[in-house]
Amino acid sequence: MRVNRLMPRTVRLLTNSHVLGWADQAVVSATSLMVLVMLGRWAGPHELGIYAIGFSIIALLVATQESLITKPYSIQLHELSCASAKHASGVVMLAVMLSVMAAFVTAIAALLVSAFDTFHGMIQTALVLAAAIPFILMREFSRRYAFAHLAVARALVVDLCVAVPTLIFIAALGVSGQLSASNTFAVMGIACGVASIGWFYLMRHQFGLNLSQLYPALQRSWQMGKWFFSSQLAIQIQGYVTPWMILFIVGTIATGIYTACTTIVAFANPLLFGYFNVLLPRFVLTLRQEGVVALRRQACLAALLLAAIMGAFSLIVFAFGGVVMQLLFQGDSYSGYGELLTVLALASFAGSVGVPASLAIAAAGHARRVAGITALTAALHIVLIAVLLPGWGLLGAAYGMLVAEVIGGAGRWIAFLLLAAKIAPRESALALGQPQTSSGSPKC
Repeated sequence: MRVNRLMPRTVRLLTNSHVLGWADQAVVSATSLMVLVMLGRWAGPHELGIYAIGFSIIALLVATQESLITKPYSIQLHELSCASAKHASGVVMLAVMLSVMAAFVTAIAALLVSAFDTFHGMIQTALVLAAAIPFILMREFSRRYAFAHLAVARALVVDLCVAVPTLIFIAALGVSGQLSASNTFAVMGIACGVASIGWFYLMRHQFGLNLSQLYPALQRSWQMGKWFFSSQLAIQIQGYVTPWMILFIVGTIATGIYTACTTIVAFANPLLFGYFNVLLPRFVLTLRQEGVVALRRQACLAALLLAAIMGAFSLIVFAFGGVVMQLLFQGDSYSGYGELLTVLALASFAGSVGVPASLAIAAAGHARRVAGITALTAALHIVLIAVLLPGWGLLGAAYGMLVAEVIGGAGRWIAFLLLAAKIAPRESALALGQPQTSSGSPKC
């Protein structure tokens, strides 16, 4: 009898959107890591470097699609008065258009660069990447669409359908001695293409394709997405400027040590991003159904959960980070950086606790505030590193990152709590039947 009672609870736990979100992110992160390891071992550092450059292009395009298309769709999904099929139709056409444009620009850039003989090693990879980009982006769109509808199990199925054949074929190419960066992108494109086509076929009833919906969808997405894109651009600058500043101010050895340290801290990313994937659509649904007070409560609970997770992770890094770093990156050059690892983990802790407030602001339709706070945080980040790095080295840079993340996280929470305090009286007035000024829902 006890087993019978435990089974429904176990099933509910395993099918919980947050648990499935973590499982999905674990699949994505593990696949990415295994591809890097196989490529580095079987194809060598040269092909691994080419792959890293190509993958950075993919990452930028994925961030652009998320900022301009899928994130605005997640927020506007429950506030549009028109049929959801029309809304989805316009968003799908935008995603296809972005994919085709990205492939075209990549192919043109590859052909232009081909004029220089020294870049022939990368031309083939660039052309293969151009052909694979539309399918990779459409796979990403399918999983983000699933997250927007809180159908996390569908996203997990899509990612498994991509991960399993990708790893099998890359392993086969590696064993046969034919693995390269271009072959890797070709395998990824084929796997993503098959999974995306299958997903679109199964979900075709949700898309009433209509060209008349393209321009309204573009207007709605750009109205909010331009601020998300600004935020994403600031985040990308913040993420890439630190190693470049270390390279020019301190040197290549320090840059390698910093990269090794951030690799250890990045072990928490599957937990963080798996949770973030479903947090925004949940916030949007809570705001539409229960109001800003419930949203504020849910955001606070999310921050507490993230604080517990990242607090435990920071303690693990404090206790064992140096040992793990020595196991992964052997050599005396990587020893003695326990404090640096701990400070970087605390910076990640501070940044993750501020994310629920940022997503809650976005769920309320105030993406411009998120963009402003993110830009200020990135600027403070750069200034502190530029000031502290020359005199204090990597540890000074890490403390600068920690201070910037603490101030940025506090700014996000202050902005959200002030916004919630401003909206709550309007909701109370509406609940009492009193007149309320409103701009109305977006029109189709």
